Amino acid sequence: MKYILIFLLASVQLFALDIILNSGKESKTNYAILHVMDAKPFYCQTIVGELNKKNYICKISRPINKPIESKKMKLAELDFYEKDGEFYIAIDPKVDSKLIPVEESLYNTSEILTKPKETLYTHWTILLQEKPLYEQKAVYDGLDFPVTFPKYQKPYIGALDLNGAPISYAQSKDIQLYLDIKQEYESGYYDGVVKDVKRVLTLFPNSIFRSELELYQMRSMDKILSAKEDKADAPFNENDIINVAKRWSKEFASDENIPEVLMLMTKAYLKANAKSDANYCIDILVGEHPDSSFTKRAILLYADNLFLKKEKDKAMKLYLDVLYSAQDLDIASEAAIRLSDYQMDAGKLKEAKEYLFKVLNVNSQFLLKDKEASYKLARRLFEHRLYDVAAKITDLLLENTPKKADNREILLKESGDWHAKANEVEAAHARYQEYLADYKNSGEHVQEVTESLDELFFKLNENNETKLANYYDKLIETYNNEIGQKALLEKAKLLLKQKRFEEVLNLQKDLAKVPDHYEIKPEELIYEAAKSLALQELEKDECQNTVGLIEEYKLQITEPQYEEKLFKCFMRVSRYDRAREISDTHLKDAQLASRYAWSQKQVQVLFKMGKYQDALAFKEDLKTLSFSLREKIGLETIRDLFFSLVKLKNLEGAASLAESIKILYPDEASNLDIYYEIVKMASDAKNDLLLVTYAQTSLEMQKKFKSNALSPALEFSYMDALKRLGRDEEALKIAESLLPQSLGAKDKIRLFYQAGEFSLKLKEDAKAKDYFTKCISINDNSSWKSICQQNLDLLIAQ
Repeated sequence: MKYILIFLLASVQLFALDIILNSGKESKTNYAILHVMDAKPFYCQTIVGELNKKNYICKISRPINKPIESKKMKLAELDFYEKDGEFYIAIDPKVDSKLIPVEESLYNTSEILTKPKETLYTHWTILLQEKPLYEQKAVYDGLDFPVTFPKYQKPYIGALDLNGAPISYAQSKDIQLYLDIKQEYESGYYDGVVKDVKRVLTLFPNSIFRSELELYQMRSMDKILSAKEDKADAPFNENDIINVAKRWSKEFASDENIPEVLMLMTKAYLKANAKSDANYCIDILVGEHPDSSFTKRAILLYADNLFLKKEKDKAMKLYLDVLYSAQDLDIASEAAIRLSDYQMDAGKLKEAKEYLFKVLNVNSQFLLKDKEASYKLARRLFEHRLYDVAAKITDLLLENTPKKADNREILLKESGDWHAKANEVEAAHARYQEYLADYKNSGEHVQEVTESLDELFFKLNENNETKLANYYDKLIETYNNEIGQKALLEKAKLLLKQKRFEEVLNLQKDLAKVPDHYEIKPEELIYEAAKSLALQELEKDECQNTVGLIEEYKLQITEPQYEEKLFKCFMRVSRYDRAREISDTHLKDAQLASRYAWSQKQVQVLFKMGKYQDALAFKEDLKTLSFSLREKIGLETIRDLFFSLVKLKNLEGAASLAESIKILYPDEASNLDIYYEIVKMASDAKNDLLLVTYAQTSLEMQKKFKSNALSPALEFSYMDALKRLGRDEEALKIAESLLPQSLGAKDKIRLFYQAGEFSLKLKEDAKAKDYFTKCISINDNSSWKSICQQNLDLLIAQ
């Protein structure tokens, strides 16, 4: 009967744990077998307590989501608990018990082990019995005296030969000969075995050891023929094996070694191209000895023959049959390796890896039986770019190769190379280090391994930037090859990461010599460093440096967040074309506010470029946008529009815009030069009324801001206009307001002349005389001075 104690426990990992109890009774003795099974291998152990009391603990390396209650049964109690994310099963037997693991089959595994196999199984059993089901005969302690009763001894007959006659071992000379031949075979002296068997059977044709002797003979002939490349030198051939095997199989048909003999016969038939006879032998093996390891080996040999004859599909089916049916792990491993070879030749590398993983996982020791063949297999894997599996095989060989072995040096180097190719950096690094530790002074590949180790440094997960920088400098200095080039690229990359952009640019000359076939491109590093440095300078408003880097390295800075600052920098260093490129892209922005702002910038850049008419073309659009957004046009934009009108000598437009400025920005000191510009234009146009208006406005602004920047030129123009308008009294007031200012000699002479002239016109002769006197007293030459003298002479003459 069967009790399922714990149901299938499904978890997010899709693993399942089963605990099943099978119970029964034998000879009135109750017993049970407890099965503990999981999808992944786990560990169980026996704990022996006081009075040899046994308990068992099984550990599942994952949590179980469902809580499980303890179970109490007749023969055992089970308890369950979780600790540190692992699930434990505690079994407390109430009767005699024993822990027994259930071994895995080769074909059930698909994962390669990176460590030696541990005692982990997917299936454990615990035998629970009230008392041993099969009791051993009791052994009693005490004295044991050998008492003989010769009269009552039973009759005894020793060993008999094939005819039923007693054998007298004391007189049989073939016994020692048989033992000697057996020893020869075990020692590998196969030629001696073949010769000695013939000799012994010639001397003792009826020897009781004949079946064993001929078996050793066939085995030895097979070994010799399998090893010899030139079989013409051998004193026998496959037909001799067939003849012995035929006779032997008929004479000893019930012998337990019959499967092996049939296998040897199959092998000989196949080598002799007698395929139908080989088929016959295999039919007998499959029909009468289906589970024998020799049957599986014979099928492998037959599949090999099919493979050589280009019947690959049939061979594949036979290999698969052996892999999934053989109980002998070595034979299953042979089948797996053959399958892997086939898949490699077919270009199915993934499948090839899977078959080899099975061998490495479950029966890696099989590869150690023929280390030379295993090494050749590793090289084939390497040639097919299955670097990781090739490296695993070399690791296995290295673990079982003495330090003084001749081939250990090349194994160490190639193991490192293949791990590196498989991108198993740490493993490769360890192998190279081991090589240098053992062969630094005597190895043939020291320089090559040293270079490989240095190249591997680029792939190590090293986070210490100081250590990285120092190592890169060392490699750059040491190697004038790809390693040095890679080190230079990595150094530049590190400097870039550390925001040491100028140092990257200092490496430009060396980086220019590095070929362009690396993943890291030298020109990209230089470009990124230059751009990052330019943006850094831009943030600090270092426009000259920013623009210099942009022009030298042909940088494209198109990120929106930098546009305004970049525009200002281009304007500041007179790169108006570049500034216009930025503003052009925004003149049709969907957002009115953005279009409005960039249109004003466009006016500014067009003015700087001398494109006055183009700048003025934006005037009406700006008015419209200003009205829509209820936002006045910026003073700087209006100024550029105003001076564009000035440049085009459009006094009417300039005066109109000046009036707008008065209204929009009445308190801006910078408006002085605008008003004065109207004064000058009005003077040129002989528009004295306009001149007087803006001269007066300018003077008021100067007074307001306590400035005399436009004096005395502004006052002289103002007085001239008043003079032409006949407004002498106003003109005299302007002249007298200018007297307290500190003026140059020539300006003073002119000022005193005009003050005297206006006083004279207003019949204020005394004042006029005083101004003319002061005029001529100034020690400087001026045409105004001579006129002052003339006027003074006329006053004195009156």
